[in-house]
Amino acid sequence: MRFRHPFLYSCFASCMLLWGHSAFALEKVALQLKWSNSYQFAGYYAAKELGYYQDVGLDVQIKPLQVGMNVAQEVSSGRANFGTGSSGLLQARQDGLPVVALAAIFQHSPYVLIAKKYKEDQSIQDLSGKPILLRRLADELIVYLKREKIDLKEVIASSPEMNTLEQLRSGKVSAISGYVSNEPYELSLVGFPYVIYSPRTAGIDVYGDNLFTSEAEIRKHPERVALFRQASIRGWEYVVGNPEEAAEIVRKYAPEFSDKKAAFEVPRINALVRSDLVPVGYMNEERWKNTVQIYQEAGALRADFDLTGFIYDTNLKDDLKWAYRGLLICMVIMLVALAFLYYNMQINKRLKLSLDQLNHLSQHDPLTGLPNRILFSDRLQRAILKARRDRQMLALLFIDVDHFKAINDSYGHQEGDELLQSFAKRMVACIRDSDSFARIGGDEFVVLLEDLPNASGALEVAKKIQASVSAPVSANGSFITTTASIGIALYPEDAHTDEELMKCADLAMYEAKQAGRNKIYFYSMAITQKMKKL
Repeated sequence: MRFRHPFLYSCFASCMLLWGHSAFALEKVALQLKWSNSYQFAGYYAAKELGYYQDVGLDVQIKPLQVGMNVAQEVSSGRANFGTGSSGLLQARQDGLPVVALAAIFQHSPYVLIAKKYKEDQSIQDLSGKPILLRRLADELIVYLKREKIDLKEVIASSPEMNTLEQLRSGKVSAISGYVSNEPYELSLVGFPYVIYSPRTAGIDVYGDNLFTSEAEIRKHPERVALFRQASIRGWEYVVGNPEEAAEIVRKYAPEFSDKKAAFEVPRINALVRSDLVPVGYMNEERWKNTVQIYQEAGALRADFDLTGFIYDTNLKDDLKWAYRGLLICMVIMLVALAFLYYNMQINKRLKLSLDQLNHLSQHDPLTGLPNRILFSDRLQRAILKARRDRQMLALLFIDVDHFKAINDSYGHQEGDELLQSFAKRMVACIRDSDSFARIGGDEFVVLLEDLPNASGALEVAKKIQASVSAPVSANGSFITTTASIGIALYPEDAHTDEELMKCADLAMYEAKQAGRNKIYFYSMAITQKMKKL
């Protein structure tokens, strides 16, 4: 159940307080964390400190993990009402613990492999035959290693009290499993060179920290489960929108959470939540089915594992009887509650129908339909990881339409938009289906060319694009003619990261413009030209 309208949420909370004397006594519930107090649980701290739990009648005790404790057993036994866990909750379900996933707080798993960096072109293949230390519930990493054809004979299981970072630093192992927001920070503090390998590069993308409860809790207290879930999600929404304030709240629970650690950890955690693409806590049944297949591939789940009952049903259905008692107290509140139900049903219906469309709009340019900067950046990062692993060359072309401002001023913005749309179609025809093309600014486009045998391949594509742009375009009865300046940067010759590669291509394009426009400059040429000017 989701309260998306502030007014309706306030009315609903007021309704809770009018149900009689028992409503004034907050219900005590416990949330069992899967680790010690840290920023990865910031949303729950925020919900408690900002009164979101209290607003729905709950007094929540947040319990950090103790040595030897099993979170799923704590919740299933009733010693805790709610818990946080990885996608390994599926294994607990198979083992007979009636756990139910309420919300996926992290849309991507934080688990990664961390290895010592000893060369620039290092890839996961370099771990073959070397000792790798993995913690419990790291089955997605097992599948990752399998898919990368890494020998699993050297994989070692760590014990709860083992210092995995020390094992890596001392050279006893070549790689360890870890949280993308934790171990890398600790290594950076001591200046230890490291490289991160993510299972997502091999198509292994599972949910991360999940809020869960037990079947008994849902059966006995359906309204409490719904309200706790909603207040928790509200806390995470606050954390994503207010990172600095959230960091201060976390320090009440984890005093060692320094400004330096916050600067490192906060953006990495928020990137896992991905509230820019989907609502916080969103879960998709198909992704859970895919996760089941991944765990089966790791040998952690039986082939006949049944997902039924594991995913929480947010439609309250008959469990709204508790609300009807409150509605009898006040007719006005009844009307508000009914309006809320209708509103919520419509929002959920629209969400299911338009989620794919919203995802598309968030990642594509509305004028040309091309990928935007966000989607292109993700593709570029993946391409660099693949090129590094396969030791291949890729090229980034930065394209700028010459004199576009003058065209807008002379012919009008509508004609300028038609010109960009026409150029986009022409340039798409110049590249392969496997290449990536995006619009990242007003008159700026970028092209990613993968699997290149040499730099001449990038030059040939650039010439095709330059020729396609130079052909006249008919816009509103007028023929408009212009050219394009193109900068080319190569991986790994010019740069090793997506940001550096983009800067190199941009600089090359700028020098091409400075040289008179309608030119193609490689980054190496641009640097030479710039040095001559100096």
